[in-house]
Amino acid sequence: MYLRKNLLRLCILSLVFQQINSLPAQNLKVYFGDLHQHSTLSFDTQSALPPAAAFNYAKGTANLSFMAITDHGNDLNNGNPAAGWQLLLAAASTASDSQFVALGSQEVGLVFGNGGYGHMVIHDSPHLADNDVFPDVRFNLDHFYNFIIARNSLAHFCHPGISGDQSSKFNNFAFDSRVDSLIYGLEILSGFRSTLYEKFYLLALAKGWHIGPVTGQDNHRGNYGDRIDQRNNINLTGVFLDTLSRSKLLDAFRNQRTYAFQASPASDRMFLNEFTADGNWMGDIFDNDDNVVNFTVSARAEGKFIAAHLYKNGHLLKRFEPNSNEFTWMVADSASFGSVYYFLKLIQEDTDVLWSSPIWVNSSGEFQPPENPITPISALRENFQNGLPRNLELTNITIRGVATVGRQFGFEGPGFLQDSTGGIAIFGVNFVEKVVPTVPFEFEVTGKVTFFNGQTELTPYTTKRVGIKTFPQALPVQTAEIASNGEAYEGRLVQVIGAEISGNFPPNGVNANITIDDGTGPCTLRIDKDTDIDGTPTPTGRVNIVGVVGQFDPAPPYDSSYQLIPRSSGDIEILTSVAGPDPETIPEFFSLSQNFPNPANPQTQIIFRVPDPAHISLKLFNMRGQKIRALVDKLFQPGEYRITWDGLNDSGKEVASGIYLYKFEAPGIAIVKKLVLLR
Repeated sequence: MYLRKNLLRLCILSLVFQQINSLPAQNLKVYFGDLHQHSTLSFDTQSALPPAAAFNYAKGTANLSFMAITDHGNDLNNGNPAAGWQLLLAAASTASDSQFVALGSQEVGLVFGNGGYGHMVIHDSPHLADNDVFPDVRFNLDHFYNFIIARNSLAHFCHPGISGDQSSKFNNFAFDSRVDSLIYGLEILSGFRSTLYEKFYLLALAKGWHIGPVTGQDNHRGNYGDRIDQRNNINLTGVFLDTLSRSKLLDAFRNQRTYAFQASPASDRMFLNEFTADGNWMGDIFDNDDNVVNFTVSARAEGKFIAAHLYKNGHLLKRFEPNSNEFTWMVADSASFGSVYYFLKLIQEDTDVLWSSPIWVNSSGEFQPPENPITPISALRENFQNGLPRNLELTNITIRGVATVGRQFGFEGPGFLQDSTGGIAIFGVNFVEKVVPTVPFEFEVTGKVTFFNGQTELTPYTTKRVGIKTFPQALPVQTAEIASNGEAYEGRLVQVIGAEISGNFPPNGVNANITIDDGTGPCTLRIDKDTDIDGTPTPTGRVNIVGVVGQFDPAPPYDSSYQLIPRSSGDIEILTSVAGPDPETIPEFFSLSQNFPNPANPQTQIIFRVPDPAHISLKLFNMRGQKIRALVDKLFQPGEYRITWDGLNDSGKEVASGIYLYKFEAPGIAIVKKLVLLR
């Protein structure tokens, strides 16, 4: 039999463990399945099947080796839970054989509101955890724990944090030794939206839980075991067994012989052939007497593995780049002190990921958590040859910078953060909700490196404000440079100067890609429907536009489709605005008005009038006569024009507070006026 671990029992178990070894790797086989599905017995089902048909689909069409139907205990079978529960158990018994294990399971709990500790899946319970029979089992986590203790039933955490608030987080994963041997896993992937719960897996392990990763397709709509999610993946759980049976499957769950992975295409399977430490198998716990732990990792799949990460207590210990669809990696930790756990992540070239269960090791000495240094954003921008970030899926990375975008691009973002070395997109509510667009808050963000359609992103685990800095200056860049070399600017705040827009801004509530060109060559101008730009008139003439550089390129090598994305209408400065052609409005002579407001802080407007077609020059100088900015230098038709100066020089850098001169020149006339800049 396997050992079930608990750190409180390490000393007692250590002697016993020396006599009870893991099964040899060559005797184990990987079986694939899913542990969170719904039939027509659950409420809120669309195109779902009855339990028997659902099991047959998973077995005969999706080619799974096991599946759990986890119908909701409340409102089961349209208000007849006892009959529904027996129907589900009977279907599971009939569908099970030597090639397939069907589990009649149940989903229990409450996600939202007071008492919403979250949802749990229970396997192997002789009773339905119906709230009418067992009061408060849905609303009280302690009552739920008592329920599974009394029945010695296995359970796993479902989609933690799904409500976005403090509920559905299982009392923030407070450790409870009474149920540590009964709660075997956590859904690291769940649902059609392929929501990733890695940060909660890390939190639960750090709190002391002995759990492994599993997947839950949480499927209310048929396609049992092969439903493709929004990221074109099928999420599956791999389990190590010598032979397939219901009792051995549940025993493997209890002993963390599981790993979770993303499959794309549907036929793809990641085989984690071996993950051992000093010969001890994934899920084991053992005593180490020399503070050196030797690991063997072996895996194969249809697609290439581009990276393997070994983590120690949630922090990267070692990495390896196989660049192969099959590999073996021998690696050691020569400084294993105290009680630690190790787990594995494998990353494929199509960005699919595998997460292993941990191996727990108890050595002499005391574990010293590593410092989590600040990583320059530029370090996250190093790419493989195929365009993927070399640090893709790197976990618990910390960056620091000034927020340049918050919720301007939507409720979840992406927001953007920039340091002196570069910028990066950050996709998550817990970052963008803390950003104040008018305040240059500096943030420290810890999370993992992700990737979406060419754009490198950081998925935040924790975010905190650490001070107030100054906003980074928008870097002047040409449109052709964005189009051809956008990777150098991705995530950064830039400015395009003197460009013309081709195409129209979209109607209100609609996204659009149009074109902008400053004369060097066109690039894409992205108008996001969550800004205040959509639904407004498209500027005519030349404009200066500030925005962040993003990317939407779905195919390797991810080196095209860069976009300039303004955050608001305030990022668009109209350089020329021609008055109407009515002769009564045409000025009788050239004139230059005093700027307003004056002092500028930092923006100000300058108005000039042109009576006849003429080449106009409007330039800004400091008091030593040095040119600061060429605001206008082109042919104008008759009319009145308003030019905005934003306090920047020709290089896009801020100029100091002080007195400046602006000079208007037309054929036969020159006018000079003073303006004051006060920051």
